[in-house]
Amino acid sequence: MAVTSTLQQGSADSTSQKIYWSEELQRLEIDWTETLGYPCKLIVSSWENGIEWWSELEDETHRPVLFAEPGLNFLAETDSPAIKQWQSTVLEHLLRALQPFRLWNFSLLQMAFQWQEMKDLLVSNPALVWLAREYMDSHEVSFGKFRELLNCKQHQILEAIGLTGTKSAIRSLRRLQVESYSPRMAELVRQLWRQPSLVARFNHQQKIDRPFMRLVQRLPWVAGRPLAKTLDTIDCRWQYEELIQLAMDACSMSRHDPDIEERLACARSFAAVENIHNQVVEVFNADHQGHLARSMALTDDNGELLPFHSPPHPGTADIQPILTPQALSNEGKRMNHCVGSYIRQVQDGEYFVYHMESPQPLTIGVRVRLGRIISYDQIKGICNVQPDVVAKDKVLAWVKDAVTVSNALFKENSG
Repeated sequence: MAVTSTLQQGSADSTSQKIYWSEELQRLEIDWTETLGYPCKLIVSSWENGIEWWSELEDETHRPVLFAEPGLNFLAETDSPAIKQWQSTVLEHLLRALQPFRLWNFSLLQMAFQWQEMKDLLVSNPALVWLAREYMDSHEVSFGKFRELLNCKQHQILEAIGLTGTKSAIRSLRRLQVESYSPRMAELVRQLWRQPSLVARFNHQQKIDRPFMRLVQRLPWVAGRPLAKTLDTIDCRWQYEELIQLAMDACSMSRHDPDIEERLACARSFAAVENIHNQVVEVFNADHQGHLARSMALTDDNGELLPFHSPPHPGTADIQPILTPQALSNEGKRMNHCVGSYIRQVQDGEYFVYHMESPQPLTIGVRVRLGRIISYDQIKGICNVQPDVVAKDKVLAWVKDAVTVSNALFKENSG
């Protein structure tokens, strides 16, 4: 069977070459001949045939070193019939366990074929495999020593890699919910799992995902309190992330007032957090009366506020950038929400704020990296009301265009 597909970079389908599945030989073949201008195929054998890969040239065969990666992700979800055929030879529970891995997934699959301990641990606790494999790279551990580590009890593996080595820490790690095992996410998990008293309070937390971990990283007192349990009860994704944002904003605006933090920690519903947040907004805006929240801002040696960076997108006739700290403070007062507390993030170049007046007055917060918009963060109306469908669609269309323009300019400048 032969197919041709074009997929995302890094995935096995990201090549426009011919992709074949040979039922007779039980192997996947990717033909690079047209691209390279000389005969060259990448061969990947099935699970039954040992999960190996190699390159076949016109007059030679190149076989890689032990547990080398092929450079393409054959385990990601795919539309390619040929790759699906190859994936169907892999044990389903292993395929599912390995799909979140951004790195090493093929070599880990090879280890699972050769080492029973890897196979068992991938099924039981793939997040532990991820952290152990990260440790292996950063500490230059040999494959032999890595295999010895996998033969330890799971809590002993955690302890050996410098994290909290308790059985409850292992149980919490099994409840980790992340879409991909990336190096940045690994660092976040390590930061939390190095703190025994914090990890102990994860015992009854069912939903341990990236937003929750970011919240606990900034506000560790949340763990084990009613607010954390409230998060577990929320199934709606936007409401879940909104509650976390409301809690963090309320703490920031109140300058981490202990009374506010205790009220938040005891909140048992979304409405309770929202009420606390709105009360803090009223106090924050009343205290400043449209003036700058200097205590939250960056200043120079003379005490003058540092200016905002240039807007990552010039905006449109309807969607205008908020260019100065004073204008941001005025926006928060006018719209009766907490955007004025984002002054430091804007000064840091990590965030930018825009205002749209029609068809609905909205404040638009976007995330910024290297001077370009990478995504939107919040779209809020007066008193934090949600935008109506027409207004939201208009904003999302603008954000999509802004991200496209920012990426194009970045590539042009980088080139």
